[in-house]
Amino acid sequence: MKPYLEITDSGLASLKAFAESNGNSIVMVNLMQVRPNAAYEAPLAGNFTGYEALARYTNESATVRQAAGAELVWSGQALQMPIGPSEKVWDLVALVRYPSASAYLTMTATKAYEAARRHRTAALSDSRLIMTAEHVSREE
Repeated sequence: MKPYLEITDSGLASLKAFAESNGNSIVMVNLMQVRPNAAYEAPLAGNFTGYEALARYTNESATVRQAAGAELVWSGQALQMPIGPSEKVWDLVALVRYPSASAYLTMTATKAYEAARRHRTAALSDSRLIMTAEHVSREE
């Protein structure tokens, strides 16, 4: 199974199109598979576990996430996947609310976020990011 660590060009275009026509809040569902050892493109001083690199990402992106209005709704350890492919194992799940898709896009375009993101990339062997919105009942 191909790993996914970065948003694709088509995914980014789709997200931008959604942001142009929708100003409602979104919740990003993050599914993360953590490497035993961080894999940085350019070596850093010291060796880091995947969890240590992920903590660096969280710490270094905190200010820009706060400025974007991001709010951690929930995070925790993934235990089992009763429905889904048994060969795919996620280590962590996080739900992060943003005021809008535009707020998310603005955050990810900052230099501060770009600098922090290298730690996320080094920490994870695979991930999924699912944009969700509150369900609105269509009952009449």
